[in-house]
Amino acid sequence: MKKEQLETFHQRSPGRRLAMLSRLSMAYMAGPLAEMGIGRGKIGFLLSVLQFEGIVQEELTNRLCIDRAATARALQALEDQGLVRREEDREDRRKKRVFSTDKARALQPKLMEMLTRHNEALFSGLTRSEQDQFLDMLDRLVDNLRVAVEGGSR
Repeated sequence: MKKEQLETFHQRSPGRRLAMLSRLSMAYMAGPLAEMGIGRGKIGFLLSVLQFEGIVQEELTNRLCIDRAATARALQALEDQGLVRREEDREDRRKKRVFSTDKARALQPKLMEMLTRHNEALFSGLTRSEQDQFLDMLDRLVDNLRVAVEGGSR
């Protein structure tokens, strides 16, 4: 590729911007997360369990678009920290249901406060309409890649 083509690709790359947002977001939240004792890769798991008490582990994997092994490792770490507990499903013993603990529920207000500040920093200077459009576009990008990863076509 020529230098100009690389520059054009670089300027048109959503992946580059998403990676930058991810790194900056983690830097923004690193201090508060450390104070709470939550690893940065565990936020989505913890929030989903708090929102969907008793969620099946496989549903959690699908909801977060993460592979089964990574889900199992994250849940084990959260379990070791006393933030979640897993139980066999009463009707299907192959399924594991995930529940938050009192410790996790006690952290929820502080976690939500930090995430709210993060969202406010991200959306600073954007109108509500622009925020909604941006979130809609991100959802569409997620859907596009989900289809591509699953081998489907549109």
